[in-house]
Amino acid sequence: MNPKSEEMQKRLTHIGNLNNYIEDLLQKVPGNLINEKQRKKLTEAIMDDDDLNNLLEGLKNPRPPRFVLVGRTGVGKSSLVNAMSGMYLAEVSDVEIGTKEARKFTYEADGQVYFEVIDTRGIGESETFDKKAEDELSEVVREFRPDALLFLQKATERAHIDKDVIATKQLMDKTGGDLPLVAILTHIDELNPSRVKEPDRYPDEKLRLIGEKKAQLERIFAEHGLEATAILPVSSYIEWDRDPEAMPENDRHELRIGFDGRRGIEELLDFLEESLDVRAAIHLGLTVRLNRVAIRISERFIKIFSALSATVALSPIIATDIAVLLTLQSILLMIIAYLSGRELEFRTARELLVSLGGIGATGFTLRMVAQQGSKLANLLFPGAGSAISAGIASGGTYAIGKAAVAYYLRGVPEHELGQVVQDARKEYEEQQEEDK
Repeated sequence: MNPKSEEMQKRLTHIGNLNNYIEDLLQKVPGNLINEKQRKKLTEAIMDDDDLNNLLEGLKNPRPPRFVLVGRTGVGKSSLVNAMSGMYLAEVSDVEIGTKEARKFTYEADGQVYFEVIDTRGIGESETFDKKAEDELSEVVREFRPDALLFLQKATERAHIDKDVIATKQLMDKTGGDLPLVAILTHIDELNPSRVKEPDRYPDEKLRLIGEKKAQLERIFAEHGLEATAILPVSSYIEWDRDPEAMPENDRHELRIGFDGRRGIEELLDFLEESLDVRAAIHLGLTVRLNRVAIRISERFIKIFSALSATVALSPIIATDIAVLLTLQSILLMIIAYLSGRELEFRTARELLVSLGGIGATGFTLRMVAQQGSKLANLLFPGAGSAISAGIASGGTYAIGKAAVAYYLRGVPEHELGQVVQDARKEYEEQQEEDK
């Protein structure tokens, strides 16, 4: 296993073990920071979040996404799968699935299954695709229980689209019709001027043709009464650092991208992650966009801990909440670091709190003084000072979480984190205004 794969495996292990890590972490919080009653309430508050529990459940039992592919020979199915993973995957055929009109594949690399696929290439090309074959294919698709049907159409071609759309509609109708149907226009890089492959340099002429091809496919779908959940133009164009054909098949997963001409792939992955069963979405993220899963989980923790900080700060007794607030922020920092593959001790986390993001000891102290000082207002107007304090504590925790994500998961250098903190606090304040 190469160093990159080893690092990814380490992060996968960390993320998969997140639930146990959090439980152990809460048990190890020093007793001089929070008492047993506070520890129990904190554990309940974290573990009682439905969205977080769904994510954690998906982490326990992830499974490869299952897709049904509809598209003719040469439409770029394998290229699309490789573009989605960013790797050269092995196409491994499984046992016969009961119909000659389709084949079942897994796409794998280094022992890891990325996608399970039924390729229905016969659906539009076969002249013998009769009612019996249609019924057989429909039964196979139902048993496969796919997450989505991907309809692939080459952007540079117009012939046969109607026939393929009709066959797809019949398949959708026979399998229940409730599958997400994603229409994908492939090979948009081949539209004129085809010499321009750089995704960020597409000229207006090329962009106009892409728009026209998308509108054309939308019209054809509408004419035949087939509604696509999304129609996405993509380029899967990749030049590898070596010739795949000159390498043993088992070694092709070691290929690296020499030139990246992909366009629209991120949008496709975004859509799929939002549409898939949570277990498949988690697997897709873990294998294809590991950082995205870590960031998604971190964002949930930031929301939870910001709310908890506000609750802690509502204590009307001056200074009693500082230790608990510091503990909350330390735990949040440790969880985000853990999701990046690192492990921090409580002492290290507390030290980072006063330096991460350019906050600095002075800024951190002033924020704490402002937070505690606001409680003096309670002496004159009961409850008023605590409300001010809650906003400061919650906003500060939010900013710390965002800085940690930027530093540990997005690779933002330390000297730029001060701006991240400022932007996060502004973002938090805007969210509070919108919620009023």
